[in-house]
Amino acid sequence: MLGPMRVPAFVMCALSILPLAASADSMRCGKWIVNETMTTDEILQKCGEPQKKDVSKEDVFAKNPAGYVTKRGEQVTERWYYKPSSGSLTMMIKILDGKVVSIERAD
Repeated sequence: MLGPMRVPAFVMCALSILPLAASADSMRCGKWIVNETMTTDEILQKCGEPQKKDVSKEDVFAKNPAGYVTKRGEQVTERWYYKPSSGSLTMMIKILDGKVVSIERAD
């Protein structure tokens, strides 16, 4: 059984982790915080042009009613890399077909 002083310490420990989980898909740009719910225009407005941009295109295939696989279009994947200052980590924003899908540390 946990003593009366151990329960609050455990709860405080658990609660201290919540902000880390909530900020996993966000990053700081100067005085702004950007996240994956923002548009690319909003991110460009707050962060400026990325230091590096990778763009790739992949064909999208699907079966037609007759059962044959045909090309249905292309998916464009962009990866924008930001490193706000020399002491900070490089962050990558992944964009699929113009929509921000993730913000994470670049490895």
